Amino acid sequence: MTEVKTGKKIAIVRCERTQESCPGTSCLSSFQERKYTFKEYDENAMLVGFFSCGGCPGRRIFRLIRSIKEETGLDVVHVASCILKEEPFPKCLHKKDIIESMKKMGIEVILGSDDKWEIEKRIKKERGEITQFDDDEEILKGSSHW
Repeated sequence: MTEVKTGKKIAIVRCERTQESCPGTSCLSSFQERKYTFKEYDENAMLVGFFSCGGCPGRRIFRLIRSIKEETGLDVVHVASCILKEEPFPKCLHKKDIIESMKKMGIEVILGSDDKWEIEKRIKKERGEITQFDDDEEILKGSSHW
């Protein structure tokens, strides 16, 4: 049985370029309905930030995380599916570095913000591109940009 995460303060970081065509509806409704990567949070969990990376190579993330952490006591950052996926979004060359840097800041990092990341992993497994998935595996390297 999965442990319920009580009262966590959560932020979602998304791709700067993708925000031009995505209003964040899927990320926000997934949190609100506690679905997909948000299913382990209880009703006391709060979304305290929703922001873009600031453009390559994620130039705004660390400043904003520091600010949110100081203001709210941020616990967890969800990396939006638009940063992680490789189709149809622009491929992020910096996702692995961004994820590792956030972890070094003492923030728990969760990959995905809706069902799109789960679908991406399933497709890569079916194609034989990955066999098993861990946070630091091949799928996070950001190869084949555009």
